[in-house]
Amino acid sequence: MNSLTALAPLLAVVAGALVVLLLEVFIKKPERDYLGYVSVVFLGGASYLAVSSWNKGLSYFRGGLSLDNLAIFLTIFFGLAVAFVILLSLKYIGRQDANHGEIFALLLLALSGLMIMTSSPDLLVIFLGLEVLSVSSYALAGLRRNDEKSGEAALKYFLLGSFASAFLVLGLAFLYGAARSVAIPEVIAFFRGGSEPSVLGLVGIGLVVIGFGFKIAVVPFHMWTPDVYEGAPTPVTAFFSVGPKAAGFIVLLRLLLDFWETAGDRTALFWALWVISVLTMIIGNLIALRQTNVKRILAYSSIAHAGYIMVAVLARDNAGLVFYLTAYLFMNIGAFAAVIGLSKTGREYLELEDYAGVGFRYPWIGATLSIFLLSLAGFPPTAGFLAKFYIFSSAVRTDLVPLVIIGVLASLVSVFYYLRIVVYMYMREPVHRIEVDVENPALFLVLFLCLYGVLQLGIFPGNILLVIKQAVASLPF
Repeated sequence: MNSLTALAPLLAVVAGALVVLLLEVFIKKPERDYLGYVSVVFLGGASYLAVSSWNKGLSYFRGGLSLDNLAIFLTIFFGLAVAFVILLSLKYIGRQDANHGEIFALLLLALSGLMIMTSSPDLLVIFLGLEVLSVSSYALAGLRRNDEKSGEAALKYFLLGSFASAFLVLGLAFLYGAARSVAIPEVIAFFRGGSEPSVLGLVGIGLVVIGFGFKIAVVPFHMWTPDVYEGAPTPVTAFFSVGPKAAGFIVLLRLLLDFWETAGDRTALFWALWVISVLTMIIGNLIALRQTNVKRILAYSSIAHAGYIMVAVLARDNAGLVFYLTAYLFMNIGAFAAVIGLSKTGREYLELEDYAGVGFRYPWIGATLSIFLLSLAGFPPTAGFLAKFYIFSSAVRTDLVPLVIIGVLASLVSVFYYLRIVVYMYMREPVHRIEVDVENPALFLVLFLCLYGVLQLGIFPGNILLVIKQAVASLPF
């Protein structure tokens, strides 16, 4: 149904960004925490407007933006992620010389890009959303203006992001040349009706997948990830590890949902994604073994998890894919929250040696970080275990047994570098004594909520799985 109400959540987020930008002019630098609370209020309003449209099937711009149940679920998903990042930023930006009020506005604008990407069935509109997300992300990565690594992260992200956008635009041009449209339903109808394989169309699909491959950080398009994650402010890194990755996979879900079933020339794309998934799982985990910087370990961990999620794409397990992304939100943002907790004014402790003895000196941070790492490794009864179990089970049912075996072995390799951090926290004597600022209620709230999410999804996943299945079932094609 065509209704302006379909734009309400998006308009609320954009309005929040504009209000924050205006208020920044009148608020002194030490009091800019209030802008974060204002942003959270607008996020709550956007989530309420989204939930109130559940099961209504609203759309606008002749279907260019569709507020189906999946888009509603993802609006809440991304809104929760951005709310966590804002809460983590409240004390951090003051301690790390990044107290610029525009961080909250940029996060809201990035969220608007994510919402556009995941609520449109038109690849051109998706590209516009991607550019809104990208421009905001480049600025967020370089937020620490006096830090060389932050500037380097912004520059690398900008250059490689522009390179990825060029691939995507070229792919859209090829698809339009073949199908005379870039609307996903019409592209799929073109492949469905073709009696012979369309080389132009397949090249277009391939280039689009490459463009989004940069955003989801799969091998060989992962080169930017470790440096950008290390150089960006840590709350921003937490956002990068969840938001763009989830949006990229949802676009692939929408694009390939009918493609696997109807396109007669899908074999080449299937095997290309199969190889990408294998390389991503193996290379991400193996390189992580050699890292000593915790942010770089989590960066390569993020790459490896993209490989696991790609298994769900190949197995056509759409509900499992969305569940994995939901579990990943809580365990990954939780891990970065614990890393932020181990910091003080002007200093972050990111090397493994810094973590020696932390588990006993700061037990709340050490315990929660250990649980998040165990969940990322896939230990029961955490959300990470069930997420991998659902995906690998679906892959076995679709005769992808070799891929599952590789995934399980790669996951076993990851146990080493996750537990390595735990060993340092509890079984190594500290080389030097670290002092951190523990007066951070917002950070501990995020840690608690992420811990609750990891354990709730790991032990009682029934309710969220029911919502996810309803959301995925609402896809119109």
